[in-house]
Amino acid sequence: MFAYWSLFLIPAFFALIGKKRTVNNNGAYSISMDPIWWMIFIFLVLIIGMREQVGGDWFTYIIEYNLFHGVRFSEMYSGAAAIMDDPLYNLINWVSFKYGWGIYGVNLICASIFSFGLILFCRHLPRPMLALTASIPYLVIVVSMGYTRQGLALGIAMLGLLALSRNKIILFVLIIFLAATAHKSAILLFPIAGLAAAKNRIFVMFWMILLAFAGYLIFVQESIDFLIYGYLEQEYTSEGTFIRLLMNFFPALLLILFRNSFNFPPLEKRIWPWFGGLSIFFMFLFYVSPSSTAVDRMALYMLPLQLVVFSYLPDIFPGNKNLAIFFKYSAVAYYALVQFVWLNYANHAGEWVPYGNFLF
Repeated sequence: MFAYWSLFLIPAFFALIGKKRTVNNNGAYSISMDPIWWMIFIFLVLIIGMREQVGGDWFTYIIEYNLFHGVRFSEMYSGAAAIMDDPLYNLINWVSFKYGWGIYGVNLICASIFSFGLILFCRHLPRPMLALTASIPYLVIVVSMGYTRQGLALGIAMLGLLALSRNKIILFVLIIFLAATAHKSAILLFPIAGLAAAKNRIFVMFWMILLAFAGYLIFVQESIDFLIYGYLEQEYTSEGTFIRLLMNFFPALLLILFRNSFNFPPLEKRIWPWFGGLSIFFMFLFYVSPSSTAVDRMALYMLPLQLVVFSYLPDIFPGNKNLAIFFKYSAVAYYALVQFVWLNYANHAGEWVPYGNFLF
C-alpha cells in the first residue's frame, strides 16, 4: 500500500502547509506548473501507467489489447477489434500493439492524458493541492486504475471543463467530442455548456442538445441495444454505488446550502451548482433505476465537483483563519479515512492490493 499512501500523502502535505492562491489579472488562477507539479505529474503517470495486475478489469483490458494482433490501421474498426467501439482507445491500443509496448504502453498513454487533465484542472482552483488530495482515493486509485477508458475520458473532460470555465464554449465542445471517443458516455456533459451560458442560454442549449444528439448518433447508436441489454434488462448492479454517490452528494449539498459563500468566478457560479443538482438527482435515480451500474457510470462525470468544493471550502467564510484551518484539515482527514476504508474493507480491494508495478 506504500504507493497508494505516497500518492495521497505528498499532495496532502502540501495542501496542509499551503495557502489560498491569488487570482491573476484576468480574474483566474494560473494553470502554469512549477517543478513540484511536474514531479507529481511524472509520479502519477508512473504509478498509474506502469501498474501490474492492478484493477478489477486488468485481464479484460489485456484480452481487448490482444484483439489488435495482426490488425491493420484500415481494419481497426472492423473485425474482432470492432468489439471495442471507442475510437481513441482503439487507436491507443493499435499503436501500442504495433510498436510492441504491450498493455503498459496503453496504460502509460492513458495515464499521461488523465494526469495532465487532472493536474491542470486542479491548478485552476484556489487550493490545487487540496483538490489533488481529494482526487486520490477514488478518482485516481479506483477510476484511473480500474476503468481505464472512463479514466481517459474524464481526464480529457476535465480539460473541457477548464475551457468552459474560461468561457471557451467551442473549445469545450471539441474537447468533449474527443472525450467521447475515449468513452461514449462523455457526451452527457454537452448540456452543461448550455446551462452555464451567460448569454443566449436558450440558443446555446439548443445547439448543445443538438450536438449531444449528434454524439449519440456517432458514438452510441450502434451500441444502444447492447447498452440497454447490459445495463437495464440485465439490471446490472455495482457494489458500493451508494457510497460513491454519497461522496458526490455531500459536497453538492454543501455547495447548494452555502452557494453565495463560494467565491467562484462569474461563469463558474453557473457551472458548479448544476453539477451539484445533478449529483443530488443521481442519488434519487439510484433508488428508481433498475441498474445501479448505469447510474454509477453516469455519476463518474460529477466527480470533479468534489475537487472544486473542497478546494473552495476553507475560504467560504473569509477572515476566519481558524475555520479555514479546520476545513482544510477536516478535508484531508476525510479523504484519508475514505482511502483507508476502501483499501482495507472494500469488497474488491483485493484487486488493487497489493500494488504491483512493472518497474519494481
